Amino acid sequence: MKRKLMTKRVSHSIAAIFLMSCLLLTGCSSATKAPSSSASSIPATRVVQDGNGKDVTIPYTVTRVAPGIGAFAQMTEMLGGKGTIVASVTNLSNEFKKVFPDFLQSNPTGRNSANIEDIIAAKAQVVYGPTYTDDQIAQLKAAGIAVVPIKAFSTVEEMKKDVLIIASILGGDAPAKAAKFNEYYDGNIKYVQDKISSLNEKNKVKILSLNYSAGNYSTINSTDIGSVYMVAAGGINVASEYKGLQGGSTGTTMNVNAEQIIKWAPDVIVTSSKDSKAQILKDATVATVPAVKNKKVYVVPTGTYLWSVRSGEGALQPLWLAKTMYPDIFSDLDMSAKVKDFYKTFYGYDIQQDEINAILNGDIAMVTLTK
Repeated sequence: MKRKLMTKRVSHSIAAIFLMSCLLLTGCSSATKAPSSSASSIPATRVVQDGNGKDVTIPYTVTRVAPGIGAFAQMTEMLGGKGTIVASVTNLSNEFKKVFPDFLQSNPTGRNSANIEDIIAAKAQVVYGPTYTDDQIAQLKAAGIAVVPIKAFSTVEEMKKDVLIIASILGGDAPAKAAKFNEYYDGNIKYVQDKISSLNEKNKVKILSLNYSAGNYSTINSTDIGSVYMVAAGGINVASEYKGLQGGSTGTTMNVNAEQIIKWAPDVIVTSSKDSKAQILKDATVATVPAVKNKKVYVVPTGTYLWSVRSGEGALQPLWLAKTMYPDIFSDLDMSAKVKDFYKTFYGYDIQQDEINAILNGDIAMVTLTK
């Protein structure tokens, strides 16, 4: 009996020792195997495509960017790139700085993305925009800064593509926000076009974009995104085929004289500032133009950026133009509500009514950056 009892005790002891060994070595069964601790490391770089569809290698995590134009600074903030802009252009509205207070925090010394030395000093990781020469790109690359050229923004499709490119640079939640914005953009244009679908050419409003600066008038033709918005909203851009005065063109902006404006005889004129509007209305040489005679000269809204150009707030421009040209057809369109919704949805900003009024009345101007 003693021998049997001792044998049992020895067997139990051996079993206990074996079990303890299994637990320590984690090799006896799947139930006791510890999870692997070898997590894959985050890559140093990733690849995005530029505006020409070419691959550009950028840092995997991007926290310091330099948008080459103000409209791209607006898109960067809209897509959630708060606190990432370390160099930017200087002609941004005070509304921009109010809605995006992080902008001055991430660039406290006002470094300008038009200046290559400023971009390098800011230690930007990625630069994107249309304005850099081959020599400047080489200089930026030599400093270890990735450059993503984005040069096309004359159509709605190009604009949506640009938003997606900037989102891909920022990473994180930005691509999902870009997709949401593009859907909204398309939705506004569809809404307007559905409402004006019954208009024939004879009943459409003749519209002209006209600005005054340094003693000259300027306009845009069909190659400018502002003209695309006019047509989308049901207007006829009377300067659609205009080629400009000799030596008087800058990109898609072209100088024009009073004689040509009179020939076009627009029903509505839109302009980018109150000063420009005042000049047009007081200019006796264009007093017989229907838009001037009937005082249908309107200042395009500016919020964080001018609506009529290539910024994200351009998604609101077809709505404003449609209501401006066809107030009866769009009597149920509440622009104040549209602005409020846009700012909340895409900026996370609860805009106040006095700010909305200032935007829609053209009271906000593009200004030189002040710190």
